[in-house]
Amino acid sequence: MVKPFIIGTRNAGQFLGAGAEILRGGGSALDAVEASTRLVESNPDDTSVGLSGIPNLFGVQEMDASLMCGRTLRSGAVGAVKGFLHPISIARRVLEEAPHVMLVAEGAELFARAMGMEEGDLATEKSRSVYETFVRDAFEHDGIDESQQWIVDYARSQNMREWYDRLADHHHGTVNVLAMDGGGDVASAVSTSGTALKFPGRLGDSPIIGAGNYCDNRYGAACCTGRGELAIRNSTARTIIHYMEDGLTAREAAFRAMKDIHALKSFGGMNCLVLDKVGNTVSATTRTDRESVHWYMAPGMEEPEPRKGINVKP
Repeated sequence: MVKPFIIGTRNAGQFLGAGAEILRGGGSALDAVEASTRLVESNPDDTSVGLSGIPNLFGVQEMDASLMCGRTLRSGAVGAVKGFLHPISIARRVLEEAPHVMLVAEGAELFARAMGMEEGDLATEKSRSVYETFVRDAFEHDGIDESQQWIVDYARSQNMREWYDRLADHHHGTVNVLAMDGGGDVASAVSTSGTALKFPGRLGDSPIIGAGNYCDNRYGAACCTGRGELAIRNSTARTIIHYMEDGLTAREAAFRAMKDIHALKSFGGMNCLVLDKVGNTVSATTRTDRESVHWYMAPGMEEPEPRKGINVKP
């Protein structure tokens, strides 16, 4: 039997202790990944998840999250949620209470209120500053009418693809947290504020089971960060699990999935975080400008440890 452990992306490292403590007490992998993800959502220094997340083109923060149980394959997801502090916990309630897998926008918010989830303002001075700078730079000097039409006008005149590429690295981001508990169950959680300055209503891969999040006790778990449109097109998380089902190791599966992303020949990058059923972990990225790193923590460890992943070239 594999000893329980929890892993996460770069931005989750300092918060894995909460999940590890739950595992140490015999708690479930689902509880562990939710607890650590909630702490990332509350971190005002992270502009890609929860509090302080960069808003959409209208200056409104829209959050996406999903959670999956590897034993039952039950899933919960929410998208384009506004005004709630912990989207991951709304996704957990969808998994447990709702007759659906995914709820979005006003429907997700109605459900969250019915469940008594915590509401709050996610904007911070940092997130407001980013948006205000964007508006001044993109519109004021051009004299573009700031009505509904300016979304379309801007996309056509400025080329949104180039804008995505111009975004600073910390404006792209998502948190992935995966865990295995003492009973051998695995769980995976994803939460994000989405691509900075995105179109209102845009959903990336994070709330889409099979694209940005998937787990199955029989094989392992996989989650993604990066330009979500790429993971949606390739069903990347489920594909990684499929590759392991076909006999590839976690490392081989992650490598092949990143090669699949390169094969799309599209702009943007992709990263994945993977664990297999025997406790091996790996992270991988299509990027070549920085190292792929994820964090690992098991009950009894005083601090999480960094683990180097793989960089996959075209």
